[in-house]
Amino acid sequence: MTHLAPAPPASALRVRRYPGGGELALAPAWEVGAGGEARVFALPGGAQVAKLYHVPTLERAEKLAWMVEHPPALPPGGAVSLAWPGALLTDARECFAGFVMPFAAGPRLFELYNPVTRRAQAPLFHWGLLHRGGARVAAAFDAVHAAGYVVGDVNESNLLVAPGGAVAVVDTDSFQVRDGGAAVYRSRVGKAEFTPPELQGVSFAEVDRTPGHDRFGLAVLLFLALMEGTHPFAARFRPGEEAPPLEERIARGLFPYAAGGAPVLPPRLAPRFDALDPGLRALFVTAFVDGHADPSVRPTAAEWRAALEEAEGALVVCGGNAQHRFGAHLGACPWCERARLLRGRDPFPATEEEARRTELEAPPAPPPSPAAETPAVPPRSPVSPPAPPPSAGTVPAAPVHAPAPTLAPHQPFAALVAQPAWAPLLGPSGARHPLAWLLPALVLVLGGGGVWIQVAGLAALTLLLTGLLETSAKARPVTRATLVTALVLALLAGGVVAATRPDAPDRVHRTEEVDQRPFLINEDVISQDARESGLVGEAVVWLVVEPDGTIDPASIRVHDSSSPELAEVAERVARQASYIPATVDGRPVRAEARIPLVLFIPRPDVTPAAPVP
Repeated sequence: MTHLAPAPPASALRVRRYPGGGELALAPAWEVGAGGEARVFALPGGAQVAKLYHVPTLERAEKLAWMVEHPPALPPGGAVSLAWPGALLTDARECFAGFVMPFAAGPRLFELYNPVTRRAQAPLFHWGLLHRGGARVAAAFDAVHAAGYVVGDVNESNLLVAPGGAVAVVDTDSFQVRDGGAAVYRSRVGKAEFTPPELQGVSFAEVDRTPGHDRFGLAVLLFLALMEGTHPFAARFRPGEEAPPLEERIARGLFPYAAGGAPVLPPRLAPRFDALDPGLRALFVTAFVDGHADPSVRPTAAEWRAALEEAEGALVVCGGNAQHRFGAHLGACPWCERARLLRGRDPFPATEEEARRTELEAPPAPPPSPAAETPAVPPRSPVSPPAPPPSAGTVPAAPVHAPAPTLAPHQPFAALVAQPAWAPLLGPSGARHPLAWLLPALVLVLGGGGVWIQVAGLAALTLLLTGLLETSAKARPVTRATLVTALVLALLAGGVVAATRPDAPDRVHRTEEVDQRPFLINEDVISQDARESGLVGEAVVWLVVEPDGTIDPASIRVHDSSSPELAEVAERVARQASYIPATVDGRPVRAEARIPLVLFIPRPDVTPAAPVP
């Protein structure tokens, strides 16, 4: 079927394929993405897009021209694809403007190895498919290296994974390119968590990358994919030791799964390393221990691909959950064990309904260990977060001037004070009769609300019983207004009780009211968010964790940060992190959480990675 685009308006951008190609009119409505360096437009037919740079340069044009003429040879079958430049584009002045590439869409790799986002994006994407996707990522790296290119900026956001495990690599124009002569077009950006030890602290604009550098980043990607998003250098330190930043751990080679033992321990809630196929474990040790000082011994992309395909072939299906795939070398299913550890939060749920359910079992208490992890920020006594300051530029509302109340003739002032403003709606006798207040007081006492609600109800009940005795002595009649008032007040009291009950679904519990406080599932997300950076300081994030482990985005408040930039990074980390909810009597509840973070922001001498449309 032929897809025809509507006629472009007069305001459309007009570019030409180079050399000798036809004109393309790019309507503003066809824009599908924009970033710091370019805009992306859909092309008629839907199979290709055009990327136009904000600041085209001759160097970029020469680099892309070489890439257009020398694409890598990909494995047959279509399971591996690259958003590779297919043709250059020029503007009306015949100057370089951008290029055409295949359209690619789908979840990014980190959305499938993170257990929380996986439940939303692809609930039935099991561990075997993560092996398959990893093998195809390795195949893509192998094809790129075989063609003489270097990925350079290895990261989890530039890999798209389809439901069946097919992989597409995007942002290929950031690759390092070496043309047939001596020219090298460097990859000038990169993420610290995927950077090998020998390049930590080095300016990427001043160094030629090698496939050996890519192999370290590839090993990190595959470790993240198979270990539920746990970074290979996420670790616990022994009591009294200060946890260094991730870049320093990589530079020192502090891999907690080293065969001979390491001075650090794996994170408490990390998946079992021995659940991995023995061949894969050996390759990870080679990449991070043997290859720490010698990049040449790090496993190649072809070795990873073969090992992952072999490991996937050796997986067996769990008898209790068909979505659990595990190595035949194990005696029992590690994912069933992990689901029990997380008290029902199954990493690979059996059905979509189970994946999306909101009522979860209580989270686990951290297992006791003599080598407890040293927190990045020393714990403090829980306190209530201060009220957020007024938004800058907020104009206070003008005061409303109402006429002053006047007293009716012969009406005592004391009667106005004792009578609520809405009492006339129900009759003057209704609000003043003690019986009207007896029923709501009983609701407060017997409704099971918060402890202070019950204390207030008991006090009110005592006073009202005294008032009833006095009323009976005076024989004050019970009018219809009294009964209506009692009913309305009882309904209001019931609402107060419902909102303050410990099991109220919408109630936000304070830290001192829960049995188990909320905490992070994958502690390494903090270090994963760090970029080519230096340690700036700490921030404290307050937020509300829902019973299903998600967060209320509107509840995020950043306090005690040393700079606005740090506060921005802290808020982004809080949104990306995964949480175990708080519990009361074994049930998950909404609760406030106080998350202390040590964070990083880019240094002025390092160019951060530009967003990829």
